[in-house]
Amino acid sequence: MSADPYVYEGTDVLRNRAEIRDPQALAEREQIVSFRAMLQLRKEPVLGQFDLTHYAAVHKRLFGEIYVWAGENRTAELWKPEVVLQGRSVAYSPPAAIESHAQAALAQLRGEPGNLKDSRPAIRFAQTMAALWQAHPYREGNTRTLLAFMEQYARHHSQPLDQALITRVPSETRDALVLATNGTIRPFAEMVRNARYSEEQRAHPVLGRLSAEAFEAVRLMGAPRIVLPEPGTQVRGQVIATSYRHALVREARQISAVPLHAFHALPENNIRLDVRVLAEDERLDRTQPREEAVRIQVTGRVLIPASFRMLAGQTPEDAVRNRIEITGPSEALSEALRTRTPKEIAAEPRLAEEVRRIDQSLIERFGRQGSALLIRGGAGEARKLLPPGQDLEEIRAVLKPLIKAVVADDRLQTTLAQQQTLGRDEPYVGRSV
Repeated sequence: MSADPYVYEGTDVLRNRAEIRDPQALAEREQIVSFRAMLQLRKEPVLGQFDLTHYAAVHKRLFGEIYVWAGENRTAELWKPEVVLQGRSVAYSPPAAIESHAQAALAQLRGEPGNLKDSRPAIRFAQTMAALWQAHPYREGNTRTLLAFMEQYARHHSQPLDQALITRVPSETRDALVLATNGTIRPFAEMVRNARYSEEQRAHPVLGRLSAEAFEAVRLMGAPRIVLPEPGTQVRGQVIATSYRHALVREARQISAVPLHAFHALPENNIRLDVRVLAEDERLDRTQPREEAVRIQVTGRVLIPASFRMLAGQTPEDAVRNRIEITGPSEALSEALRTRTPKEIAAEPRLAEEVRRIDQSLIERFGRQGSALLIRGGAGEARKLLPPGQDLEEIRAVLKPLIKAVVADDRLQTTLAQQQTLGRDEPYVGRSV
């Protein structure tokens, strides 16, 4: 451990700006910060000439908030035994050769990449990216930097890649890169080709770019006809997926793409609905005074109190769970539920933790089925779960937006887990063998 100049003495924890010494806490912090930076990078790319300076700037954008040395070439040797290499390590560039090796790889990016759906251009591009990855300029974050850089380069040359496809199984992505550095280029080249094809297919002629979820749902249905219903049309059917601006609703003979501003909240998959399509400049009245009022009322106090009575249909064992108290949201969470989207709440660690805590207490008291019944089931059955005198409408006004935040957090955690897998697979300090 002492041989690594990047870690705190006597530990394996990388030195960081926040002085975090717990490895799990640092990993979580790093994943959240780099994930946010990655999203921002797609909106506001780092400008440059796709040279080593540009590459370093991408790394600094992703990790500069965490590490002082972000964007600086490492000074230590790296190694990591790889299963696909029968326990051998990739021959990562030694510190003295990082700059020359990386520049040699980046020099291959001059000019147009060609059509990355075709085999030869995809192989050339994959070879270049694999050589750049083998240089491994930084102590941490090399794979994520490479994927962000290659996506930006491909998009700049009108060959955008589907990042969701490339990072879907992080271990497979890394294995493909490892094999590519050892001369087996085809797995990574095929990954590039598939990502290019997928991104092109997601460019729908009616809806623009589809989300990965919507694209997969439409693909599995055999690419059915999708229409944009006229304003004022009443759409009745089942939600199969949501994309960036539309909910896809399966009707009897077609899929209708309903603009999301026609809904008070993001509709859940598989629910059946009856909704009127709004004109582009028309908006719903989102001032729901009853819900806003009750959310303020329950802030900072008990939402569902403990009960020592056995409700109808309960066994003595079930009744023990009635003693679990469900607290209301804090002032900060209550305000967020009123003014922020579920995704924004999920991206804020303190709010997400409180949301999870309330959700867990609901499950412990009512079980998963009982919790779902309490929030979305018939009013008569839901009231049977509550102590006498509880206002079901008040409770639902709080829990419905809270559960949407739970769902958003589930999706965020899945993405972060993929990012964390890429981060965990970074090599160790030591000589490559």
